[in-house]
Amino acid sequence: MKRIYYLITVAVLALASSCQDPHFIEQNAERQGITSLTAFFTTGKYTDQQLAKLEVTDENMDYFLIEIPYYFPEETEDPTTIYLSALRIRAELAPNCSIDPPLTVLDLSPGNEHKFTFTNNKGESREITIAAKRTKFRRTDVMTFSLEGTFPCDGFVDNDLRKIYLFTNDDLSGYTAKAVVCPHAKIKDIEAFEKPKDYNQPQKFTVIAHDEVTETEYTITKEAPTKIPYGFNAKSAKEMFSVNPGNLGFPAYTEAMNPSVGVLETKMVISMGDGSAPKYLNGITGVLEGELNLGAAKADGMTSDEGGNLILTNKAAAGETVNIYSTNSLTAAPELFYSFVNETSFAVGSVVRVIGDIKSNARMLLTHEGVSGVSTASIVTQLVIKGGVVVERTLLDFSSAYPGWGETAIHYAKVTPAAIEPSKGVIVSHYGNSVTIGEDSHYYLAHIDGKLNAEGKMKKTEKDLFDAGYSNWGKNPNSMDAKRYNNATYLAHFVTSQFPAWGQWPGLYIYDISTPATIGIADPVVMNQQLAQYNTQNAEESNACGDVVISFSADGFKMFVYYFDHYAQSIGGYSVNCIKM
Repeated sequence: MKRIYYLITVAVLALASSCQDPHFIEQNAERQGITSLTAFFTTGKYTDQQLAKLEVTDENMDYFLIEIPYYFPEETEDPTTIYLSALRIRAELAPNCSIDPPLTVLDLSPGNEHKFTFTNNKGESREITIAAKRTKFRRTDVMTFSLEGTFPCDGFVDNDLRKIYLFTNDDLSGYTAKAVVCPHAKIKDIEAFEKPKDYNQPQKFTVIAHDEVTETEYTITKEAPTKIPYGFNAKSAKEMFSVNPGNLGFPAYTEAMNPSVGVLETKMVISMGDGSAPKYLNGITGVLEGELNLGAAKADGMTSDEGGNLILTNKAAAGETVNIYSTNSLTAAPELFYSFVNETSFAVGSVVRVIGDIKSNARMLLTHEGVSGVSTASIVTQLVIKGGVVVERTLLDFSSAYPGWGETAIHYAKVTPAAIEPSKGVIVSHYGNSVTIGEDSHYYLAHIDGKLNAEGKMKKTEKDLFDAGYSNWGKNPNSMDAKRYNNATYLAHFVTSQFPAWGQWPGLYIYDISTPATIGIADPVVMNQQLAQYNTQNAEESNACGDVVISFSADGFKMFVYYFDHYAQSIGGYSVNCIKM
């Protein structure tokens, strides 16, 4: 198992006279001297967010030049010049080391240098200097690559090997190329790059970084890399983007919402569940690109399947009709896929989960919700789809197998198919659902198989729990999605933050649930990611909600996981692949 932890530390803006430690020192026993210097915004909409970090590898260094990104965020044209006059600097030091005078807010505008006395753990002192310099970006990554011709082809980009694979047996002579490179970089000799070429033969092109010095040559080759026989390669896990939804025009964390996410045409689609049109982001860069055409559909609930279809549902009270719409186009209005009347006393439609392809064979679950302070729900509407048609609609009753859940957006459950076969059951978790493991109280995920008891309700089995891997304090574990990928079935479990101001970070966990009947307590996760948060304030607990979705590249080599945390104000995406490395 590969565990990667992405930590973004948020400093609290305070004057030197406040109760906060003015040194902003963290101890690190593995290093001697100064380990790092981090600069934080003190003004503007990014206040308290990290702007730059200098990792120190030489413990004898006495001149520390912090490289400030030229623009922030990187994908924008917003210069960082205006922030340099007031940056809060935090030092990470080895035990028993100190900096005098204490680090606070510094003016790091061009030409300004600040002198300090550093004392190591042996009592030895020396003068050090801290300065900053705006630096242009050196990245030369290719984000996407495609060919246009008789049979359009998307390239598989390997930025580590600087190679682009074309997985096809088609004749690629006379094709033209298109590529998206990382922010502020450019393709050298773009006119030559865009001319038709014979891509049956290897071709090359060069990307120039923003600094106009760093160059990287890419090779385009028509071949297929070796694919591992099962699942994804843990070594391939990469964060594609992490952005603040507040900067993209999404509602503030103080507004109660019911967000859901899906994927359509390589775009991450986000619905806030408030009647507004879902917005979509570039699935590689996280850049906002537009709004979805809803047509007659509503997006109270939303997800996507394994076949490239976005599914949208409306919330229906008792006696009302649930309309399920689907689309595989960003521009064409969604079409009605299936309707049914909600014959229960519990609302349904705010949550929909799908495994399989609704245009062929799939299984869809719609979780009914309770009413806070009044009732709890434990029923799910199950749709079995064969040949693109709903052939069976069943009401699943979990009251004998699992505690009931409340209403949207925080207290309900997102019951998720464990497999396309109903007999293999479901995975379920919701806020407040915990179990004691040793001395700690942890959230757990429950696997409930398809067996029924004498009352016709879902039957609880002995091996139905597995540890979610974290404390049950300050988290909301009700966001899940399951999909099949390269002979494996994965469950993405996204845990939103309940109290962002108290350091409760959102987390992303991926489980291999290919054989759900064998899942037991404390099974290891395949991936465990602590995620960035861009809000550090507390509002109402009803805002501690979000969603997660799994999708795949058209060639089947990559798997993507996208998440949205409304309270922590965090949107992001990860990619993995099944290439043998």
